[in-house]
Amino acid sequence: MAVAMAVGFVACSPRVRESDLAQMRYLSAPEAYLYPDYADCTIPVNIAPLNFYILPPHSRYELKAYGSGPDTLRLKGRHRVRFSPKAWHRLLAQNLHDTLRVQLSLQTQEGVQRHAFTWQVQDSIDPYFSCRLIEPSYQTSSVLQTIEYNLQDATSRFLFDNRLQDIGCENCHTYAQSNGDYIVYHVRFDHTGTFIITPEQTLRVDLKSQRFPQGGVYPAWHPNKELIAFGTASAYPFVHAQDIVRRTEVYDSFGDLILYDAVRNYIFSDERLCDSLNEETFPYWSPDGQWLYVCQSPNPPRDAEEDDVDFSKKIRYNLIRVAFNDSTRTFGRIDTVINAAVAGYTVSFPRLSPDGCFLAVCLSDHGTFPIRHPESDLYLLNLSDSEGEGFERKPGFLYPVKKMENVNSPYTESYHTFSSKGSWLMYSTKREDNLYSRPYFTYIDSLGVSHKPFLLPQKDPAFYLSFFRSFNVPEFSNRPIRTSAAEAKRFSRMERIRPDSIVILKYP
Repeated sequence: MAVAMAVGFVACSPRVRESDLAQMRYLSAPEAYLYPDYADCTIPVNIAPLNFYILPPHSRYELKAYGSGPDTLRLKGRHRVRFSPKAWHRLLAQNLHDTLRVQLSLQTQEGVQRHAFTWQVQDSIDPYFSCRLIEPSYQTSSVLQTIEYNLQDATSRFLFDNRLQDIGCENCHTYAQSNGDYIVYHVRFDHTGTFIITPEQTLRVDLKSQRFPQGGVYPAWHPNKELIAFGTASAYPFVHAQDIVRRTEVYDSFGDLILYDAVRNYIFSDERLCDSLNEETFPYWSPDGQWLYVCQSPNPPRDAEEDDVDFSKKIRYNLIRVAFNDSTRTFGRIDTVINAAVAGYTVSFPRLSPDGCFLAVCLSDHGTFPIRHPESDLYLLNLSDSEGEGFERKPGFLYPVKKMENVNSPYTESYHTFSSKGSWLMYSTKREDNLYSRPYFTYIDSLGVSHKPFLLPQKDPAFYLSFFRSFNVPEFSNRPIRTSAAEAKRFSRMERIRPDSIVILKYP
């Protein structure tokens, strides 16, 4: 059954009807002649073939793809363009850091139309990524799955599948700097715990305590791979009575920040990051481990008769960074990187490039659940001393910032992460239909310029017309994950341990 479902995820090739092609046109720009819109994208040298469909009113096609290398790809047929993987990868390898040219001759009732576009071939991308497949309501866990997707050949396998084993809701899988040998994830409801997997050990930890009753939630590995920072909070969901675009909203309460030492088995925090005055969430480490970036919001006052919608609109998270000394396990000064009240946004998901030059954040109107906010967009901050293209000094921002114009859309852009080399940014977007989150990839050059993004390739480009799940929490991995759905079930039966102690540090 597991094998059948895995094959079905990537290899299903149903017969495409005219109505399907019309739906592809609906998902594309009005002037588009192919779906997905892969024209003029920048792509990794090791990416799976960018197969696509020719859209009506075109029927038959002839295609020629070539670069400066000796090989040329030639295809012809009706609607469906599928490249030979072997020939595709050879052509890309011959044109690394160069331009591939594509010529299309398209037959219509009025005659032949000719189109041309290019692919810029750049550095390789991490070969794997993992994500949860979840209903767009984000409220059903019984059919939730986590998959590992191979970006080089468009195949996948299950890492976790709730249809095969009743062990609760698995969530927030995170790897240490794209290293799939170091994994942390949570399981809720049944067989609960925080599962920490390293080459040396596998732990099932109960991080809940009287001091931090919610335990760990949003994790981030320290570069030393011994410490994991967690935002710990109680998520409060509610349904919008009138706003059908957002549908549901979530805000956090009792939000604090804790660090768990997986080697010495204890929790510690700083008194400034776990008081009752502020909510903390979404931690992320700088590449050198000397700064911990955290989203922090003052607790706004709530009127006795104020409903959830009005109260949630008061919540805006700043982005702060806290100095950290790994040798002494102590915290230092706190800087405000983005002041939400001045900038006019709330901040989610801070992510630093591996070289420490750029910081990508998600900015929206309010709250801490941008997946439901169509105004949510990605912004890039320039942390380096060098000049970057398009960055500006703006009120409320410690560093020059710019909106990633060709990455954003009229709909939601949310969860994002850098590849291990920093050249690629993967992010979730609802740009096609404002309902399903799908993974897109954009190349970011040394000046911070983001190039036209492309949709996750599939063997059959009609895949997205019949796949009714969102791709949630996409995370890169530079190697195959060592676990499987069967091992996840075995881990859930392990003995659950508790931290030996909790230390709250006082700042001098």
